Amino acid sequence: MATPAGFPSLQPAMLIRCALTGFLPCGDIYTGSTLFGLPFGEGSLVSVGDFEPKLDFKMRNGQDWFRIDNDKKHARATISGMAVDAEGRALRCVAEGVFDLNEHTLPLITGDAAAKSIPFGHAVEIMRFECGHEEYKAIENMLFASSLRLVKEESGEILAEIAISRIISGTGQE
Repeated sequence: MATPAGFPSLQPAMLIRCALTGFLPCGDIYTGSTLFGLPFGEGSLVSVGDFEPKLDFKMRNGQDWFRIDNDKKHARATISGMAVDAEGRALRCVAEGVFDLNEHTLPLITGDAAAKSIPFGHAVEIMRFECGHEEYKAIENMLFASSLRLVKEESGEILAEIAISRIISGTGQE
């Protein structure tokens, strides 16, 4: 089915895979939320399909700040990360997201050793990038939507896998 006039559509654009390297509880904060820091380590950020510009970056570091709502039904994420290409050119990734908290997601987000992998379908994010290098500068003028899952490896390592699509403006007069 075609997208109705005026509504934006999505173009698959990138895939990020990176390891979460810790679960750092900060306690209950002034908003009534419970704050967790989730630093992440190395990983990859690559373009998919015919998305331009072509991207092949290594994630170097970053952090997810999760604010778990007082009613424990949702978490709000503020994310910032850095990636570098083979020539040493860096970009910054910034995202905000909302996560459903339930029996699947809460154990993994809070670092429960008995937690299992979380499938796609429990989180959405809005994302943007900052990068002044000419080859990649076009992505500064794009917005992205993403969905993610968290994968618990047999080793116990937690990987975030983020499927990212470019938001394409709707067209038409109606």
